[in-house]
Amino acid sequence: MLGRARPGHRPLRARPDPEPRLGRRRPARWRSARAQVRDFVETRCFSSVHQCYTRSADSSELDAAVLLGLLHGYARPGDPRMRATVDAVARELRHGPFVDRYSGEDGLRGSEGAFLACSFWLAECLARTGRLDEATALMDDLVGLANDVGLYGEEIDPATGAFLGNLPQGLSHLALISAARAIDSIAEAADG
Repeated sequence: MLGRARPGHRPLRARPDPEPRLGRRRPARWRSARAQVRDFVETRCFSSVHQCYTRSADSSELDAAVLLGLLHGYARPGDPRMRATVDAVARELRHGPFVDRYSGEDGLRGSEGAFLACSFWLAECLARTGRLDEATALMDDLVGLANDVGLYGEEIDPATGAFLGNLPQGLSHLALISAARAIDSIAEAADG
C-alpha cells in the first residue's frame, strides 16, 4: 500500500507561507512595536513610589518575573531602574534563599511556596549587577536544597523545605543552569 493514495484522500501539499518573506517594512514594524512596548513598560509598569518595575500596569506590587528583563536583554546590568528592581525583589520577596513569585493578592485561596526559579533568577541578577559575593552565597544555599538525586521542584515550602508543585521542574533546573553559568563566567572574568 505504500505510495498509493487511499480512496477519497487528498495528498498533502505544502501550504504557502502565510507571512511573506521578510521585507524592509516588517523589521521597521517590529522596531515600532518594541518602542511602544518599552514606552508602556517605562511609563505604566514602573512604580515611582517604590522605584522599581511592578507586577502589572499602574500597580505597586512586585513580581520576581521582572528579573527576566535583565536576564533577557530588556535592560543592561548597570541600568538604575533594573538595579533598583533587583534590590526591591531581594528586599521584599526574598526570605533567606527563598524568593516569592509576587506580592499582593492573586484571587486564589491559600498561599504558595517560594518559586525556586525566582530564587535562581535573583542569584543570576545579583551576579550580573556586580554583587558576585551575594550571588555566590545565595547559589550555595540554593544548591543545598536539591533532593537526594539533585533535583528541584517547582516551589518549596520555606518552613519545611518540602517541594511543592511539579517535581522535577524543568524551569527550576534551567534557571539553576543559567545562574551557575553566569556566576562562573563573571567570576572567571573578575579573576582574569
